[in-house]
Amino acid sequence: MKLNVGFVGFDGTESKRAIPAIHQVKEMERIDGEMNVLLRRPHARAKSMLDKFTRMCDVRAFLTDEKDRAAWESSGARIEGGYSDFFEGSDAIIIGTPEGQELPYVEEGISHDCSMVLMGGAKRSDIQTGLAEKNIAIPDKIREDLEREFFFGLENYDRFLSASPRLVQCTSCNTTSLCRAVLAARPLGLKAVLGNLDRRSGDPQNVVKMSANSIEFGSGVGHQGKDAATVFKDVRFSVRASKVPITMPHVHHLNFVFDGNPEPGMLLEQLARTRRVVVIPYGDDGRKHEWTGEILEAFSSCFERPVNSEIFELLFSDAIIAFEIGDLTIMQAVMLVEQMSVPVPNYAEAYLMLCGFSAEKVHSSVDRALGVVHGVWPDRLDRT
Repeated sequence: MKLNVGFVGFDGTESKRAIPAIHQVKEMERIDGEMNVLLRRPHARAKSMLDKFTRMCDVRAFLTDEKDRAAWESSGARIEGGYSDFFEGSDAIIIGTPEGQELPYVEEGISHDCSMVLMGGAKRSDIQTGLAEKNIAIPDKIREDLEREFFFGLENYDRFLSASPRLVQCTSCNTTSLCRAVLAARPLGLKAVLGNLDRRSGDPQNVVKMSANSIEFGSGVGHQGKDAATVFKDVRFSVRASKVPITMPHVHHLNFVFDGNPEPGMLLEQLARTRRVVVIPYGDDGRKHEWTGEILEAFSSCFERPVNSEIFELLFSDAIIAFEIGDLTIMQAVMLVEQMSVPVPNYAEAYLMLCGFSAEKVHSSVDRALGVVHGVWPDRLDRT
């Protein structure tokens, strides 16, 4: 199998995790093909990331604008070609730009007959409108793909593989986490998920400027529940997304509504068996795991990963509060979502789907390649 894959926005929040992850999966499965990156503005961090990815993944660099060649080459970059060359040399492109910047790359992808992967923040309706306003002919297959559900490989890999899409949108970090939790909870009679997502709204350099009085609560339901509902059509979602002045992680305060009377222990058992979910005991040998930074530090220092200690799991506290009302049971739960890494296995599975891999071993292959675990922290973790 050979697939040349190109990355737009290679130094962005999610792409800079997706590139080494896809490289690791590519190496494990012995998939041939180049890994290309499209260079945009030659700022210092982008130069540093290019140097890193050249060493780690042997990426090939292409220029967006010829006027930037000298600036890139002065930092040691080897330029393989220009803007059109990037798309001509890529069978598939992964578009990891900030929200709202995807349109020109989708346009070029259509023009060069590339398969395309969009990340969670893209608005496909806006892309479709933008293409129409520019009088770009949208192939029937792409038009169909723009209306398709979100890609969450643990649930719908087979459906996407059968559909052979040319354009795929992966779930965002928060939507991926919702989907993982629902995947675990649904066999217990899950009917709905209600609650609030505390989205991180601070960067480490701004921590001294933060205030508990600067929480920006959402005025309505966020896109995360709506996106998850395209994957799990039998579950109802009403999830508010608020901006909270924390640096990491996102924290979800959720109510899982079940038919009947399942117990918290049953949900925890389901979660521990679900890929890419780790249950965190609130109390462990007399020590309480009660604040986010300590939980992340304790978890990430528990074991080594192939490249670094990035977190790919959904961390779910076992401090569940159950409440019965009539024939329903509501479980109040808290889970931690590491913004930059949680959706990365999904990107790797989208890559394998475009390569035509069957679903039989895809999930285990990705988890082995990335060092992803599930189970109960710290000594009941499963790497298979």
